[in-house]
Amino acid sequence: MAELKTLINRMMEDGTFATITNNPLAQFGSGARVYLGASILPYRAVPENAYRETNIRYRTVIANDGTRYSPAQKKGGSANVGEMLVELGYSDIASEFTGRDYDLLQGMLRNSGEEEARQRISQWIDVAVVRALHEADEKKRWDAIVNASVTRSGQNGYSETIAYPNPASHRAAAGGTWTSDSYDPFDDILAMTNLLDSKGYRVTRIITSSAVVNKLAGNAKVQQRSGSLQVSASGTIEVLSGFGTRNAVANSMSASGLPVIESYDLTYENEAGTRTKFLPADSMVFLSETGQEETYTFEQGTKVVGDILGYTALGRPAGAPQSGRVLHVQQFNDKPPRIEAQAWQASLPVITEPEALAVITGIA
Repeated sequence: MAELKTLINRMMEDGTFATITNNPLAQFGSGARVYLGASILPYRAVPENAYRETNIRYRTVIANDGTRYSPAQKKGGSANVGEMLVELGYSDIASEFTGRDYDLLQGMLRNSGEEEARQRISQWIDVAVVRALHEADEKKRWDAIVNASVTRSGQNGYSETIAYPNPASHRAAAGGTWTSDSYDPFDDILAMTNLLDSKGYRVTRIITSSAVVNKLAGNAKVQQRSGSLQVSASGTIEVLSGFGTRNAVANSMSASGLPVIESYDLTYENEAGTRTKFLPADSMVFLSETGQEETYTFEQGTKVVGDILGYTALGRPAGAPQSGRVLHVQQFNDKPPRIEAQAWQASLPVITEPEALAVITGIA
């Protein structure tokens, strides 16, 4: 028992737990669990848990010409930017490492040495505890993007809704049934891209579910867009429909000057075992070039996340001297012998470029 407690204390002291808890790259996920929302609203450490974000940008006003020594001409005023009261929410998770796994860990420590036991504990902390906080934030990112609102909910009926800037027409239901061969889904797609273009934004990313991509691939009018022309024996020009494949969808997007669609089907699981998609399966999200970026520096180098729509504020959790997450790990010798871990944070997505975003919902 004492050996396991010593190992846990050593992992605290040498920074192993701190590295797992506040690794800036963990927000993007890895392997099969890549969090696309973090590439849109990445983490940003903020000094206060409640503040007013005054840089909600709606448009850029062109500069005036002037003479060499004339005073700079102030333009725009309050019409160019908005503001949002940001009050971070608090999320937490607790987990136990008990039973058979605990006995196996002790045997691992006795027989295989410290390194293997260290890896097993680190994996459990990452998957069962820290990743749970990342997934809570990923869900809130997509709620803010798709719904322009985030609902905080917890035990004992706790619920609170945060509203986000929601420019008119930037979130709209599909105009028709995309699986119907009599309806052209590109009417909806081009309407959204034209809306963003009218406000000076160039669409650089389109994200939706595989289910929506399959609907597009099976639509006769989309297939016609990806088809080819041929001259018949009678001299008339005929349109040959493309095949109902993802390549046909990609060709249709390219022919319209749009980026290739990114599929995002990642799900999260609640305590009852129900799995839900982070991005609703009947939605399509359009993201524009913003010129905004977030930079992360770590031991291996630097990662720059470009064309972001804002950030996910990461504040100071209870009992912590600075912004970030807190992890507490403890080993118990009473029955049943176990390891308990808790992690908590203060966070909230903040969209600073509300007009660089558009969403089609209710795709059927």
